[in-house]
Amino acid sequence: MNLLANAWRVFRRDADLILRIAGPLIFLPALAVQLLCDPLPALPTERGDEAAMEQWINAVSAWGNSNAFFYVLADLIGMIGLATIALLLLSPDRLTVIGSLGAAVRRLWRFVLLNLLIAIPVGLGLWLFVFPGLYFQARLIAALPALAAAPELSAARAIGRSWRLTAKPAWAILGAVVSLFLAQWIIVRPLFPLDTWLRQPEHENPFLIAMVAILLTAATTIYNIAILMVGTVVYRRGVNSGM
Repeated sequence: MNLLANAWRVFRRDADLILRIAGPLIFLPALAVQLLCDPLPALPTERGDEAAMEQWINAVSAWGNSNAFFYVLADLIGMIGLATIALLLLSPDRLTVIGSLGAAVRRLWRFVLLNLLIAIPVGLGLWLFVFPGLYFQARLIAALPALAAAPELSAARAIGRSWRLTAKPAWAILGAVVSLFLAQWIIVRPLFPLDTWLRQPEHENPFLIAMVAILLTAATTIYNIAILMVGTVVYRRGVNSGM
């Protein structure tokens, strides 16, 4: 809990600036795709029905053709937002918000590559058994802060730096990540079936759909910012200890 308390202090110190960045660059793009794009087709209810599964695959393919670009764009803008916050907190040049945003855009390809290098093991781990994904997230949590603090680092070296920085306090970091993940899960778990139910023609209610989308997006945004704050604390501790 010490990590989470320190992360909270980091956030509180620059909360106004962080929220000004997170609102338009992280929260709003994610909310826009939630509200304006079609939801992903639901899996067939009957297992083993090959015809239904083939129909679902075709529906997902059509969904991707219509919506994937907007989801990727929202993720890209969100990535810029997180990079901007990291640069604001950790850049040795002590950048302003505008300066941090400019630096994030100029170094975008490195942040994109870093995001992919993190997303692959974390995503696979979460898909396979949840815990491995959370472990990888804990071990790679300082990669974005490392890349923000050291402009000369490549994405791969930032991954390696994070792996070294998190080696000793790995279990404490994992505990913080699991706590944040569970808190997010408790919030969003009942919202997903509610969102699906509200989008059915006989239950459709645009106002309630928007409210649920706002809650889902807010929970994800808070989680991503919290992970960045914990990563910032971990990185600073490692640097201060000479690692």
